[in-house]
Order: sequence, then C-alpha cells, then structure tokens
Amino acid sequence: MRHDAARVTRDGFDRIGPFHPAFLWGAVVVFDLLVVLAILLAVTKLGDKVEDVVAPGGEEWVTF
Repeated sequence: MRHDAARVTRDGFDRIGPFHPAFLWGAVVVFDLLVVLAILLAVTKLGDKVEDVVAPGGEEWVTF
C-alpha cells in the first residue's frame, strides 16, 4: 500500500499542484504588479482628462 503523505519540497513546503511554491509566489507577485500598473495607468488617464477640462490647450504631457 502506498503512503499518502503530502509531497513536500526539500525546504519543507507543500507542493501546489505540480509546481514548486516559489514559482507560484513569483506568479502572484507578477500579477500584483500588473494590477498596480493598471491602477496607475487608470489614475494617470483620469488625471489627464480632468486636466484637459480644467485647463484646455497647452502642451500635452500624456499622449496616449
């Protein structure tokens, strides 16, 4: 009969599916950075729209 203990890595962490935990931690960090980037992009875009309403004309700093 096979032993059904959880497979752990050499450093004592439980595997998450077929992946090492460090790989998934990295994926979560990349996802979090993408979310932060999207929020900063939305704030920048909104700020540009507000600036165009408040002070139309002039030089454009945000050109997207």
